[in-house]
Order: sequence, then structure tokens, then C-alpha cells
Amino acid sequence: MSETFPVIPLNDQVLFPGAVLPLRLSRPGGLTPLVAQLEDGKTPVFVLCKRVGAEDPYPDDLREIGCTGRVLRIVSLPDGTARLLVEGLNRVRIKHAQDTEDGAMTAKVSPLELSEDDPTLVGALEQLLRETLTRLLGENLDQPEQMVEAGRGIKDASRLADYAAGVLGLSLDRRYELLCEPSLAIRLEALNTEGAKSLQLMEISNRIKSTVQETMDQNQKEYFLREQIKVIRQELGEEGGPDDLDRLRQRLEAAGMPPEVFKEATQELDRMRRMHSDAAEYSVSRTWLDLMAALPWSTLTEDKHDLTHARGVLDEDHHGLEKVKERILEYLAVRQLNPTARGVILCFAGPPGVGKTSLVKSIAQALGRSWQKVSLGGVKDESEIRGHRRTYIGSMPGRIIQAIKRAGSRNPVLLLDELDKLGADYRGDPASALLEVLDPAQNHAFMDHYLDAPFDLSQVMFIATANVEDNIPHALLDRLEIVPLPGYIEEEKTEIARHHLLPRVRAEHGLTEAQLMVTPEAIQQLIRRYTREAGVRQLERELAKLHRKAARRVVEGDSAPIEVTEARLAELIGPPPFHVEPAEHATTPGVAIGLAWTAVGGEILFIEAVRFPQGKGQLRLTGSLGDVMKESVEAAMSLLRSRAERFGIPAEVFTSFDYHVHVPSGGIPKDGPSAGVTMLTALASLMTGRKVRSELAMTGELTLRGKVLPVGGVKEKVLAARRAGIKVVVLPKHNEHDLADIPVLLRDDLTFHFVTEADEVLALALEAAVVVAPPMLTEAPIVVEGAAGHEPRVMRMEGGDPWPR
Repeated sequence: MSETFPVIPLNDQVLFPGAVLPLRLSRPGGLTPLVAQLEDGKTPVFVLCKRVGAEDPYPDDLREIGCTGRVLRIVSLPDGTARLLVEGLNRVRIKHAQDTEDGAMTAKVSPLELSEDDPTLVGALEQLLRETLTRLLGENLDQPEQMVEAGRGIKDASRLADYAAGVLGLSLDRRYELLCEPSLAIRLEALNTEGAKSLQLMEISNRIKSTVQETMDQNQKEYFLREQIKVIRQELGEEGGPDDLDRLRQRLEAAGMPPEVFKEATQELDRMRRMHSDAAEYSVSRTWLDLMAALPWSTLTEDKHDLTHARGVLDEDHHGLEKVKERILEYLAVRQLNPTARGVILCFAGPPGVGKTSLVKSIAQALGRSWQKVSLGGVKDESEIRGHRRTYIGSMPGRIIQAIKRAGSRNPVLLLDELDKLGADYRGDPASALLEVLDPAQNHAFMDHYLDAPFDLSQVMFIATANVEDNIPHALLDRLEIVPLPGYIEEEKTEIARHHLLPRVRAEHGLTEAQLMVTPEAIQQLIRRYTREAGVRQLERELAKLHRKAARRVVEGDSAPIEVTEARLAELIGPPPFHVEPAEHATTPGVAIGLAWTAVGGEILFIEAVRFPQGKGQLRLTGSLGDVMKESVEAAMSLLRSRAERFGIPAEVFTSFDYHVHVPSGGIPKDGPSAGVTMLTALASLMTGRKVRSELAMTGELTLRGKVLPVGGVKEKVLAARRAGIKVVVLPKHNEHDLADIPVLLRDDLTFHFVTEADEVLALALEAAVVVAPPMLTEAPIVVEGAAGHEPRVMRMEGGDPWPR
């Protein structure tokens, strides 16, 4: 049976039986005819359009299945639209729809025939759907309480299914499919499936919401606390103005870095803005950007071009060293004439305490530049020079970039200290890394691993120091100009102590010259008998001892001035450790004095030889001698044997005696060829019974043909001879030009002999008189004499002559 009903097309909603739905109606031709029908109590049918969003649908646009409804409320609005509140009644099938003359639409409909289902199955599905809806609506906080209560009051299974179809949030097409389905069991089963999906999605959503809420709560808490801290700091005047990252950007802009480097830094800054401040990468990026902003990318200090001023600074801070000062002034003159020239890199080489570091400081002061020291002693890791990559925990830039940052300018004076003590291991070779730093062709774009951006080192003045130039890697040595700094003579040390060390030590201890006065004789005694060094570092320590004694007396209330004389030195700082001049005791055949070079200056070296009767001509060597020094002894013995008749030595002494050659201070390793002539002299003295002149010392390499070859370190060796009281020095003829490096005062105080043959050496060294009984090694006990707390200087055998050490 068909009936005719007014039609209300729906665009985006589906009305189910039993559902209450608010609607808004609009029609281009007006709603007056439709509203009139509704007000007359006619029951409309609500049908979903095929075309979603059709404002004025045609009869053919209506779908096949709809739902009749009762209008609970109708409100006409001034804009020509109307609001309805309707309740769904029954499913109907649209048979024929048409437009009326007054502009409304009507349709003939018939009830939708529903299929009969198994009650047991329907009951089970109904119960499952109720449980699902209970959980779904109970846990969904977004659903209104009235809707939850309405669901609980539904008793009919079909109405429950239609209710569920409206609250499960199904798609428009899915809801229409459920409206068209005549089987209740199929609808219930489909709704249970959709409900399970919705329940699962809701659980996931609730879990995500809970996590987000916890994070938001934590973030809100942190934000609140940070805002409190910010306000507190502002109240304390510790923080104010623009944001911290904005200030960092301003610092980057003011740093004057190259455009490509600035682009990279700003990209990192933008990345930081998207990070949480507690992230590990945030602190890494912040530390890197702080360094980039702090580096002097464009800061240059203006050089002082005044050689007279530079000479005054050098003379004020250093006594003597005339050749070194001349070389420094030449270096500065070249840089003044051509500032962009790729100049040489100076390396001051000399023993400790001679003023290498202070010279670099004076150069920086003369130029008006800042200066920094880069300590390289013991460095074995290449990353110490080039820096560590930022990916490592605790990474930091290399020592070069750190020194540039501390200097605050791009053209400082950088001191590469102790270049000869660089090492190498599995972590790399720092000497190779320094090649890039020192090479003018490469250092304009020095790449530090941590910085990861090129930095210009071409304006930096590099000056290196070393104790032993032989220990500098060859590739580095090729880029350096070695400026030797020899040790000071006694007169120079005295002047340095009076004009430099004493005023400085006195100021450091808070004393005045009236409270403590050190006489020149006391200074001379400190130099001669309390120190053995090429420089003045130990002398400064001894002066500091005197001032500490005086400072304690002043603090204890003794205001009497203290005059330190030569006689009072032992009372104030103890007995002298060097209280015997060794040269005075070289009175035994078989003992000769040689000259040696060490990293801390020159030293005298005793060679002692004895022989054993009833031997076979064997030679024993002791004293921690190296291979070269052992071979020098063997060469000297062979030379003596080949020229025994010329030297007046009986041939049988080479086969009837065993010989023992010893170099005292056996705990110190010794090596080198320069003791050859000394070994020859000691053995010749022993075999001939003629003593070596006690005031004479020598140095030189010896060949099997008796030639005396040149050696190095002549100035240091001559200084050591002078300190030990030597009056005559024998040197190879080819070393005669080295006298130019020795101060005139020192040359005038010594007598020099230059030799080319071994015969000349023996003629100068051996005394004419023959000792009747050359020394023989006996079983007599050894008694050691020396100052308490110091290495013994004299070894004495009971009943025999003293053997100097």
C-alpha cells in the first residue's frame, strides 16, 4: 500500500527510526509550501540525496530508501530558512517522487519489508552491542551525558541498532547501508564490528591523549618554572633585553666571519630554535655557536713599526744574546717592509732557562700584539692540534684555535713551546698536523675538526722553541729557521741576577732592598757553587730561598736588615752542592777531562782508565756508554797500538795487560763521537805513565788515521770548561770559526789550541815527567766523600790518589 508524503531531501545526514535529529532547511524557491504542509500535521519523509551538497535537488536525485519522521519543533528564520527538530519513525521505500506546483516535493512510499531473524542470534548480538556501547560511551568523555542515558533506556533491539548507527561515527554511505538493510541480525553484526573498531581506536586515542597530556603537563610545568626563573633573574638584573638566542645571533653577526661560515652558523642557530633546550644536541650546538661567536674572525691588532722601540724592549728584558737580538730585529724589519710576505718561522733552540719564552713575549710586546703559548711537550694525539669532531662526547677545538680565542685577535704571536718533545702513537702524528699550521700555502684556510670551518692563520706570527733541534721531526725542521740560544757565561749571569732576577724575586716576596741585600760576591758564589746550568732558572730558585728566609724573619718581627754575604750563604740556604773544582784533582795518569754537550748545556766529562797485570789485552767499558762512544774507545786503542813506537809505548803492554775504561756518573747514558780524543789521551796517559795537564780539557772526534774531526756545541762546551776552572781548551782545527760565537770576555780568559792530528793532542795534553808507578786497580775499599744530600764529587781509595768525578 502506497501513501503520498512531503519529501525533505537531506545532504549530509541520515535519519534512523527513533533518532532525534536537528535540521536546517533552505530552498531557493522558498520554504513556504513545505512549512505549510508541516504545520498542517503532515508526516514528511526524509531521504538522502545522491548528490551531496545539492541545494535544489530534483526527484531523480533522491535515494531509494528513506525514513518517515515526526516534526517536534519548527522555527522559521528571517533569512528564509527554517530549523526543525524531528524524530525518525519508520523505514520506507521511495516509489515515485515529483515536484508540486507550489514548489514542494512529494513522493509515494511503501514500508520497507524487514526479514525475520533467529531470536537467539539477535539476542546474543544485541547483548554484545550493549556491552560495546556501554564501554564506548562510558569511556568516551566527548559524548554528552544525555546521549549516554538515552542509550541505556532503549529496550528494543532494532531501535538499539538504529541508535548505535547514529552514535558510532560511521561514514555517510555506511549509515545509509545500515538504513537500507532489512535484516536486524546483519545490522547488529555489522554494528558490533564497527563498535569494536571504534573501541580500539578510542583506546589508542585515549592512550595518546594521556601521553600528550602528561607531556603537556610537564612542559607547562617547565615553562612555568622557566618563566619564574626568568622573572627572578630580571629582578636581580642578571638577565634582560632580547631573547638569549637572539643575542647569540647578534654576536654571530658582530663576529665578522666569512659569509659561508656565517650561513652555516645561522643554519645551526635555526636548528637550535626547533630543539628542546634539554636535548643533548642543544648543548652541543650552543657550545659550538658560542665558540664561533667568540673567535676573532676579523679582529686585527695594528703593529708598531718602530725598531728602536723593539730594540729597547729586547735590551730591557734580556742581557747579552746580541746575535739573537740582531736576528729578531732583522725579522721585524722584513715584516715591516712587506707585511704580506711569507716570512720564515723562527725556532729558538737552547737549554732551559736561557730566555726562549721571554724572548717571544718581548717580540709580541715590541709589535704591540697579544701572545699565547701552545705547550706541545708530550702531545701525542693529532686531535690536540686539529681538534676533536663534534660527534664525540666532550669534544673541543684544538690547541691552535683555543690559543687564537684566548688571544682575542687574528694576528697574535703564538709560541709553539717545546717543539722537540712532540710524540706520536696510534692516535696520529701531531707533527704532521702542525705542517698545515705552519705552511703559509695552507694555513690561510686551516680546518679544525671541531670548528668544521676554515680559519685564516696567515696573519699569525708563529715562533717555536726547542731544547734539542735534532729531536724536531725533519719535515717540521725544514720549515723553521733555527736561532741558537747558548748558555750564559758567569759575568752575564751576574748581570742578569743583579738587574733582572733580584728585583723580580724581591717584588714577588714583598721585600725591599733595605730589608734584604745580596752582595755581588754572594751572587758569584751562588753561580759557581750552588748552580750547574746553562741558564739562570736554578739561580732564581736559590735567590728565592734567600728571600723566603728573609720574609719569615720579617713576619716574625725581626726588622733588622739582612745582608747576604758569601760567608752567610751556607748558614741561610745550606752547604753548596758543588764545592770541589774537578780540574784541580786530575793528577793521576789515566785520567783525562773531556767536554760534552747536553740538552741543558755543556758539561765536563772525566775519562778514567786503569790496567790489570797478567791480562790478554782485553778492553772493558763501563759508564752507560752508547755504541758510538764504545767504538771511539776501540778506535783510540787501535790507534795507540798502531803508533806505539811513535808514542813510546812498549808493544807488550797491549798483550800483557787488560784495560778498563770508565766514565763516571754511570746512571746517566752517554753517547757520541766527540770524546774520541779524550779516550786516546786517557789511555796514552795510562800506558806512558805521564799525567794529563789538570787545567786542560778537550773535545774532538778521532779517526783510525789519527785525524781530529770537528764537533758541535762548541760554545756550550767552552762555557762548561770555564765553569769548571779549566784554563786550556783543545779543539779541532775545523771548529776555529766557532770562536766568533764565544764572548770576548770568555775568549780572553781561556787559551785555545786547534789541532788536526792525534799527535798534536798528546803533545799538548801529556806532561813531560813520567810517573814511576801508574795507577793499578787494587782491592782497596772505596770511601766516598761529598756534601750531605748531594752526589759525591770525589771518590778516594785508601792509600791512593784521589780520583775526581
